[in-house]
Amino acid sequence: MARRLRETITHAHARTAAGRRAVEAGGGMEAVRGEGGLARLPLLRKSDLPALQAAEGPFAGWNAVPTEQLRRIFVSPGPINDPEGSAEDYWGFAPALWAAGFRPGDLVLNTFAYHLTPAGHMFDAALEALGCPVIPGGVGNTDAQLRAAGQLRPRGYIGTPSFLATLLERIEGEAPFRVAFVSGEVLTGALRAALTERGVAVSQGYATADLGLIAYECERREGLHHAGRAFIEIVDPESGGPVGAGVSGEVVLTFLSEIYPLLRLATGDLSAWDPAPCPCGRGSPRLTRVLGRVGEAVKVRGMFLHPNEVAVALAALPQVRRYQLVVSREGHQDRLTARVEGEAGEPTARAVADRLREITRLRAEVEMLPPGSLPEDAPAIVDERRWE
Repeated sequence: MARRLRETITHAHARTAAGRRAVEAGGGMEAVRGEGGLARLPLLRKSDLPALQAAEGPFAGWNAVPTEQLRRIFVSPGPINDPEGSAEDYWGFAPALWAAGFRPGDLVLNTFAYHLTPAGHMFDAALEALGCPVIPGGVGNTDAQLRAAGQLRPRGYIGTPSFLATLLERIEGEAPFRVAFVSGEVLTGALRAALTERGVAVSQGYATADLGLIAYECERREGLHHAGRAFIEIVDPESGGPVGAGVSGEVVLTFLSEIYPLLRLATGDLSAWDPAPCPCGRGSPRLTRVLGRVGEAVKVRGMFLHPNEVAVALAALPQVRRYQLVVSREGHQDRLTARVEGEAGEPTARAVADRLREITRLRAEVEMLPPGSLPEDAPAIVDERRWE
């Protein structure tokens, strides 16, 4: 891993404009190659990528190959452009799916989005590498996906845990799914137990749209094994310094990639190293789990909700004077409510819901409030969820 890290830093410095700037800011290649040299590099905050990419498109100078050599370019919420290379299983999910129990020939329903965001294609490529035929369900169309599950009886499920729970609640008789790999949301112990009671072995992983798989569960499901595709640091969110094993901090990633060698991407996710060896026998380090978020962005139904996106969405509606989005939990489902001061009535509520859906790709219930209900300094997003 240390050798690959050094090679990646050298590659980023030689082949990318952003990598050269980062290395020079860290004192040059000689300083960065030494012990503790990685920590000399500045943090690249994921929350800054939209502005950086807008100023230096399409990838803020981090691409080591020209765009014509890419397979796809995705546009994730933010917006953030994410490149996909042409290698088999580029996003690295095949080992995680194998550990979860997916086997060649398994028919799999993939319910992650295929449009603009990369999640659907991430898993589609991994399933192809494993030899698993795919039903590309995508997001929504619950009734159609229920019919497909009932008629085709897929053994595997890919998607968020809450949508799996929705499908299982509406499937009559024995559920077809036997294995599931979920991501994009918090998988609580209660929800895992409820899904297991329906006969589904559920595993989860941790990934980002920038680089794909970071860590995943083994069959023991006791933490997340480092996938080896990125160098992982856990740092204090304020100082940027490393924290000890078992101490929560921000996940910082250096992507060990020849295509997109991001150096010290500060994800905004909180986690911790688990110092105990895993009973499964794998020697790879483990993260405990994703414990929350640093900063203002909030993940809702597998999608990041950014305050700036909300501002862009509602700035186009002059009838909206003040707003606040509230994220809560109802059973195993995330609930998003837009509390809005403005012209009362169904037209305004419908316009708010439509704009939020268009810009953030999330459905929200709209609650119209009388003037003065929200304080002037009310935060744009409030997360009321409480996890186990």
